[in-house]
Amino acid sequence: MSTESVSQTMAHQAEQRLAVIAARRRVAERELEREIYEAATVQGLSQRQISDLVGNQSQATIQRILRRVNDDPSQLKPKPSEIIDQRTAGMITTEQMMDTLMNWRYTVGDVVRIGGVATDAYMTGDWDAIEMAFYRGQLSDDEFQQLADRQRDAPLP
Repeated sequence: MSTESVSQTMAHQAEQRLAVIAARRRVAERELEREIYEAATVQGLSQRQISDLVGNQSQATIQRILRRVNDDPSQLKPKPSEIIDQRTAGMITTEQMMDTLMNWRYTVGDVVRIGGVATDAYMTGDWDAIEMAFYRGQLSDDEFQQLADRQRDAPLP
């Protein structure tokens, strides 16, 4: 093996390790937000108690998380990006990921309109996460094609 190919192999391995660690971190952050919400709303812990237990989140950050989730409780539900991250992190199999994603009812992003007038803001949809995961290399060509075919053939909501 040439020095160049060894270097490329090592770089690829480093990229893979980074992708796995980054995916684990994103999944852990989502799980932490769910636990923070449950600790506050179900278990009755104060924001200060939660902050002390978590250790790396201020009471103000805990308050922002709780306010954001209270404003939109759907944020607690797993999204396609989290399912893909779980597979990248080795927490679920490819088959489990694809089964979940193939049965997902995707939303698509759109330009935000106010009073019927398009703004320069874009509201992402679930399908945007699929495209982003593909561009990041978290989905293979075949996986993306299966999902795209399914999305194309899915009945409109």
